Amino acid sequence: MNPSWSRDGRWIYFCSNRSGDFQTWKTPVEGGQAMQVTRHGGFEGFASADDKFIYYGKTIDFPSIWRTPVEGGEETPVLDLQKTEHRRSWVVVEKGIYFAAAETSTRSVVEFFSFATGRVERRVATLERAIKLGPPGLAVSPDGRWLLYTRIDQGGSDIMLLENFR
Repeated sequence: MNPSWSRDGRWIYFCSNRSGDFQTWKTPVEGGQAMQVTRHGGFEGFASADDKFIYYGKTIDFPSIWRTPVEGGEETPVLDLQKTEHRRSWVVVEKGIYFAAAETSTRSVVEFFSFATGRVERRVATLERAIKLGPPGLAVSPDGRWLLYTRIDQGGSDIMLLENFR
C-alpha cells in the first residue's frame, strides 16, 4: 500500500507487511525482486530529489519523518511531527520538506523544514480551513510555485430507516 515513485521513474516504493511488520520496500518498474528498504518500520515513503534517500513515516501512529539511504544503511530521524496532528500531510522537495500543522481545530498552517539548516525555517501559508486528516493531503508543484491540499468544506451524515427487513 501507499505507493510512490522514485524521481527517475525506475522504482516504486511501497509499504508491505511481508516481513512480519510494516516496512518500506522498493521494486523495479521493469519487474523483478522487491527489496526491503527500512528495517524498523516504514509506512509511507517518498524519494529525495537526487534519489539517494527515502523519507518516510514509520507507522501511521508514529508522527515523525525519518530517512534512510535507498541502497540500505542507517535510519535517522529528520522531523518530529508530534504537535502537527497531520501525520500524512507532508511532501519532500529538493531543499526540504513542506508539512501541515494544526494551528487550531479549524485552521491549518503549512511550514517548511530546510535540509540545509535542519530546522523549520518559515511558515509558508495559513489556510482558512483545516486540512483533512487521514489520506495524504499535501502536494507541491515541481517548480515550487503551487501548493495543493485537501481541506474540509463540509461534513454531514444521514440517518436512514429500513422497513420490512429480515
